[in-house]
Amino acid sequence: MRNWWVNHKKTFRAEIDGGYIWSPKSEQNGNRSQFYENLRDVSTGDLIFSYADSHIRAIGVALAAFSEAERPKSFGSDAYWNMDGLLVPILWNILDIPFKPRSKIEEIRPLLPKVYSPLVASTGNGNQKCYLAEISIELAKYLILAIDSLNTGTLLHTEGDSRNIANIATEIDINLSNRPSTTKAHLCLARIGQGLFRKRVMKIEQRCRVTGVTNADVLIASHIKPWRLSDDAEKLDGQNGLLLAPHVDRLFDRGYISFSADGEILIQGDDTIKILEAWGIDSATHVGKFSVAQSAYLEFHRRFVFRTR
Repeated sequence: MRNWWVNHKKTFRAEIDGGYIWSPKSEQNGNRSQFYENLRDVSTGDLIFSYADSHIRAIGVALAAFSEAERPKSFGSDAYWNMDGLLVPILWNILDIPFKPRSKIEEIRPLLPKVYSPLVASTGNGNQKCYLAEISIELAKYLILAIDSLNTGTLLHTEGDSRNIANIATEIDINLSNRPSTTKAHLCLARIGQGLFRKRVMKIEQRCRVTGVTNADVLIASHIKPWRLSDDAEKLDGQNGLLLAPHVDRLFDRGYISFSADGEILIQGDDTIKILEAWGIDSATHVGKFSVAQSAYLEFHRRFVFRTR
């Protein structure tokens, strides 16, 4: 997998909102630019770091290789660039707290490319000539860890189908290893998607439905319709999620409990009742009503995940 750094400059909002990166095929004078040509080398599953106004503000995953496309209308009619260009679709995850590379330039400088660098090594400022630059695995790892530490672990939050990954370092190595493109895309989408999904769930849910715990740091954004059975839209739909305490999530994920549309806990067998009692959870607890969309996902959970007697 390859790793990229895009300097958006004035096009940040248009490209983030549109879910892509775009460049003309050549400079206005017709000259070739390696920073534009780089779009031709982006593959499914590649990571892209979005840099604008001196900060990395988003991380994305390439959803496909490039295609030829005219200049986006959102760039405006007086845009500097030529009309004919290249476009790569990106799944963006906007960071709650952007990262300023210049603040760590002494550590970043040795990791920058020797040529076609996205930053001016001497100052840490953005390279004005750069649009899309390839960066090393070492720099990508550094950025991921630095960004994650600022954003309280939401980027590398391990949950759902990624639970079996033992630790952050191992997970980064997996994401950045030389695996088949389909495997890389799945791993990267799972990781970036989990951060986006979690934020969307937290706009709807503020506590664990069963325990009442409100500290988001110890709660899991759990898919109602499992990740492996969801389509791309459902994977990132906040309505397809609940905030649950880890032990409750374990029962829900494995189908030992479910919920009715009006908030009743549904329980599989006497053993599960004993587990809940041992945890101090009243099996008659009413967890509150769900939205129409959540209820539809819960119907799927009850039919295909919940373990009936």
